[in-house]
Amino acid sequence: MANIIIKSEERKQAEAYVARSFGANPKNAADREHVECIAARTAEAYKELRRMEENRR
Repeated sequence: MANIIIKSEERKQAEAYVARSFGANPKNAADREHVECIAARTAEAYKELRRMEENRR
């Protein structure tokens, strides 16, 4: 059984931006994995900062 991740358009755009920024090769599985990880961690950090900012008000 294969694990399939259905990505939102926002997530696809974030990954594309990271890939362009780092010059990742989309045909290389390791590069794709790195891009996915960087984009996910960046989104998590941004979400946490927004939450902290809301709590501060």
